[in-house]
Amino acid sequence: MAPDSERATLAEAQRTHPLTSVVLGLGWSAAALVGIVSTVFQGGGLDAWGVFGLPAAAAGGLVLGSLIGWLSWRFTTFVIDDGEARVDSGILWKKSRRVPFERLQSVDIHEPLVARVFGLAELHLDSAGGSESRTTVRYLTLARSNELRALLLRRAHTATTGEAPPDGPTDPAAPPPLEAQAIEVVAEVPPSRVVLGTLLSLDLAGAVVVAVGALIASIWFAAPVAALGGVVGAGFWAFQIVGRRVLDQWGYRLSRVEHGLRIERGLLSRTSETVPFDRVQGVAVVEPIIWRQLGWRRVLVSVAGTAGKGDTNDQDQAATVLPIADPDLARRVVDLLVPGALEEIDDRHRSSRSGRAFAPVGWRYRWIGVDGVAVVARTGWITRRTSIVPHRKNQSVAVEQGPLQRRLGVASVAVHSPDGPVVVTGPHLDRAEAFTVAAEASRLSRSTPAQASMRSGSSS
Repeated sequence: MAPDSERATLAEAQRTHPLTSVVLGLGWSAAALVGIVSTVFQGGGLDAWGVFGLPAAAAGGLVLGSLIGWLSWRFTTFVIDDGEARVDSGILWKKSRRVPFERLQSVDIHEPLVARVFGLAELHLDSAGGSESRTTVRYLTLARSNELRALLLRRAHTATTGEAPPDGPTDPAAPPPLEAQAIEVVAEVPPSRVVLGTLLSLDLAGAVVVAVGALIASIWFAAPVAALGGVVGAGFWAFQIVGRRVLDQWGYRLSRVEHGLRIERGLLSRTSETVPFDRVQGVAVVEPIIWRQLGWRRVLVSVAGTAGKGDTNDQDQAATVLPIADPDLARRVVDLLVPGALEEIDDRHRSSRSGRAFAPVGWRYRWIGVDGVAVVARTGWITRRTSIVPHRKNQSVAVEQGPLQRRLGVASVAVHSPDGPVVVTGPHLDRAEAFTVAAEASRLSRSTPAQASMRSGSSS
């Protein structure tokens, strides 16, 4: 389709794929089955439902869900014009969600299990504004979802930079747009490493310790029934840790695209999301004590607009750029996200010996430093965390000093950046050092925005 023809078509109201109603109907059917099974386990009794109770509930849920799904599909349209993307929905109460391209931060593709069976996917359009800033278009074919994501990202780039790449090549011999060109694969995490890394995680180790402790207590106090709850609860916790992480991170692939990094992951439900370079607020490298013996680490990122979206697990997954990696690969990814940033810098300011009262063991492993690119801080002796905030994302710097700190002559430095997993602090430094670090970080945050923008642009 020619660019002008496609532009005119998208500017008109479009409907999603007709099989949307079937996918929603299957969801309602599954919900009905879950409700019945839950009732049975809570003492309702299977006899009360009869032999055909479960099939009838499933069929009823499917019919009712398909009807509601068809009505929802019939009254839902989307439009992509030159200035915004708009989704209009509602049967009785109309709702119109509008996303101006200059506020569009990312476009992700999600393939829930049922939709994936039919070759369908949903588009997630994220803009600034917290938990209410996500607009969803469900469901489209996977190929159509990829086409619309490329189009939306190009128009968002045009709106924010003033550059105007064409929506498609006008010359059949011309190369395709950058978003459609070959994608550079940065890393692929084998499922075996995901499983092994999960089995060696501190969370799982904690669940196992709780289960073993409950079992020992039951034997010691001769109260097996009382300890059964602890064993079962810890076992379920361990199963949930392994199950969710393995399912979520299965087939993990990190690729570099035109203006960011693309993450594809998931075994049952598949997700494809993009981390735009210009939205990165900071990077954290996390090294649990067990992983450190194998040279493994995890890379997290704070991205503008993602804080507060979804449940805790969704936020953790959204923050993960590399679930498990070797040091060289981790450093390469950190350099892609914050060009020129270093995990280790020479000018380190360590926690003062006078601050040992606040962290008798951990004070030895804390330091903060400033170089020409970013503020870097490290904390933790069980789980080591190196946090990096580039100067261009530094919103403010504070020196904090409580009553006991004043008495001991120490103070803490905090670098303020948008909410996320990256937190840069220099706890309990010598008071004079704290003010020196704060002054240097503040000065560099004012003097490097233009250079940082140029560096970020060249990296993408």
